[in-house]
Amino acid sequence: MAAIIDVDPNGDLLLQFPGLIQQADNNALDRDSGLDWENLGGPMALEQAGSECTVDNEPERDQPPQPQAVNLRVSSSVLRLVSPVFSAMLNGPMSEAQAFRAPNSPRPFPITLPEDDGVAFAILANVIHHRAEAIPFLPARAMLVALARLADKYACAPALMPYGVLWLQRATSRYGKAEFSNSDLDGRCCLLLFAYVLDLPQQFFEISWDIILKHRQLLKDEIDQGLQLPIHPDHELLRHDLHGELARRKARLRRDVHNAIMNPVSRVRGRLNDGVRSPGFVSPSCQSAALAIGQYMGLLDYENLCPWRSQYETDSLGAIIHRAFQAAEDNRENPMLRFEMCTRSRCACSSMTYGETIDLPAELEAAIGKAWEWKLGACLDCLKNGGKDRSRCRVEHW
Repeated sequence: MAAIIDVDPNGDLLLQFPGLIQQADNNALDRDSGLDWENLGGPMALEQAGSECTVDNEPERDQPPQPQAVNLRVSSSVLRLVSPVFSAMLNGPMSEAQAFRAPNSPRPFPITLPEDDGVAFAILANVIHHRAEAIPFLPARAMLVALARLADKYACAPALMPYGVLWLQRATSRYGKAEFSNSDLDGRCCLLLFAYVLDLPQQFFEISWDIILKHRQLLKDEIDQGLQLPIHPDHELLRHDLHGELARRKARLRRDVHNAIMNPVSRVRGRLNDGVRSPGFVSPSCQSAALAIGQYMGLLDYENLCPWRSQYETDSLGAIIHRAFQAAEDNRENPMLRFEMCTRSRCACSSMTYGETIDLPAELEAAIGKAWEWKLGACLDCLKNGGKDRSRCRVEHW
């Protein structure tokens, strides 16, 4: 009792997946994925061992008919063309290859793949056989990981690249600017793993940048434990230190954001000639500078932008950057946040030129904008080659 999905009606291979139904229940029949039994195989042909397996004329939408096993009829030529593993399996000296080439071997020739996800393989088969009408609009995130596993196992990632780019574009276009929950982080990590396996540098860079911006974790935990992600560091598909690379990128962005927030204080102190050049919090001798810095520090405290506050440590960097931009915009016309040379003689601000003004909100906006524009997403090429040859990176980055 098995359903045959004719990916290629004239195919000479019959791929059998005894564990298909369990995988489908867990991964594939996602209401948002566009996957169901109809679009996997088009009009489904059922091989019935008895009268138990039937298809209603009008099946219920929420519960599509599910046969107990599904076989895929495919072309061996197509599989051999896109996968060196299948090429060796069907052309090499193995017993399966000899049985397949035997003059009296059955057609289609059955091959059982008990360890593979049958629904994911159906999508892969439809892609490599160019059956566009049977390819889902956007597979579920767990299905993308299953496809990545197949691409890695059968060395056929290049064949999935065009649809991989399209799926990731559709998935990332649904991202919002708000903070994401743990389940959203799970989904983004699935997309990141998919881009990693398929070797899609631009998509990998953009998804990693989104994770770095919106990932929430205590700074102390990041320093002690590294970046905590749903993907385990020893995941079967990972060959490189992804967690370490993301942690380094986030640490650099955190440092840049901190420097950007304190940049207006540094600018004010840099124009004084009282020997104080550090961005510390010792009040300068110039009363005008002290007033401007005091007002600015009060603004940071009010907007939860003080690096020593607990909320700053637990917030995502994306939220901190957003609040900094908003604070700069809301206080653009605040005269208390402008520093200019005072009228006292021999004051520390005497090194300033007449009419010179330092607008602290404008300085904050410029500095935080520079940190934002750098986009410290992870480079897939640097991750894989250890950053040894940046001239070959396919994505321009800092």
